[in-house]
Amino acid sequence: MDDLGDLIGFLSEIRLDVKQHAVELVQGLTGSPEGIAQLATRTDALLPPLFRLVGAAQPAISRPALSSLVNLSQEPAAQKKLLELNAPARCMDYLKENTCRGQEDLLIMLLANLTAAEEGAAALMQLGKTGLEGLNLAILLRLFLDTTNIKAGEDPFEHVATILPNVTRFKEGRQVLLEPGRGALTALASQLRSKSELRRRGCSGAIKNCCFTCEEDGTVEDIGEESSALADILGVLAGIPEIEKDDIVRENLAEAVLCLAKVPDARKKLWAADAPELLKKGYEFEEHPGVCEAMEGAAQFFLEDGLQKDDDGEGENIEERGEKEGTKEKRPDVGGGEGEQFIGRPDVQIEELD
Repeated sequence: MDDLGDLIGFLSEIRLDVKQHAVELVQGLTGSPEGIAQLATRTDALLPPLFRLVGAAQPAISRPALSSLVNLSQEPAAQKKLLELNAPARCMDYLKENTCRGQEDLLIMLLANLTAAEEGAAALMQLGKTGLEGLNLAILLRLFLDTTNIKAGEDPFEHVATILPNVTRFKEGRQVLLEPGRGALTALASQLRSKSELRRRGCSGAIKNCCFTCEEDGTVEDIGEESSALADILGVLAGIPEIEKDDIVRENLAEAVLCLAKVPDARKKLWAADAPELLKKGYEFEEHPGVCEAMEGAAQFFLEDGLQKDDDGEGENIEERGEKEGTKEKRPDVGGGEGEQFIGRPDVQIEELD
């Protein structure tokens, strides 16, 4: 007797009570690695009926179906099948049509897991579809940044922060964020002050990706025009108004500044934003090796422009401290150097079941 096959069959049962019980059992199985591995052997049979339940009118059916898909989408075979089922586009349709009211958080989590793979990110971006490329990202960005109607303790679109670094691995994703007049980079930089670590991490990763190949992308001027974004980025690194405790956020931003410092036109904008002084201020308390190394690399470019000590001769600049503490003197490669790569986010973790 094939118990798993019978369970999958019940997902298409006409009786709602049977269907609900079946999807709850599937959800329970996805709550453990062993259960996910078991279900992953039946993706062809399981995922089509399970995805159909996402649009069910009954939240008692649609939510456990979505929760199951979030957990299953961490598994490569399931992820591949979901992409074959056009899951990114279907999730976006549910969001735009408000079909899954109150379950937007799970739809976003599913998209986050799917875009961890380049194929999923490309599908969400609708690459190759003239006139549609980047439209989904623009919609997600709007939902992510509009926090006016979010109730205290709720943040249904928080996991868009997981998607942003994934899609900005593509030039088209970076172009959406840097489109002149949109102000998206400034809006993302404002999220660096969010109480949500996930928001801060995701936005800093996307900012780094946008800066990583700005010269190659032809977006140096677009980034430079968003002076408020540069001020926010440098402010975080300088610990203004308070020190950012998350090493990943600081390292992403320090590497973003290093990427900009390499490009003469972008470096002029950094000078205008008082970057040398702000980096020096942040370097005084910075202990993370990766952040220090990126700061030192940026400082070297400013030094080559003629940066000197303060007029009173007090203190030491970033490069001098690096030499004293034995940190690397060699400027890190940026924009294609070995070991450098775009930031991507890992999968959303298995949701704890009630």
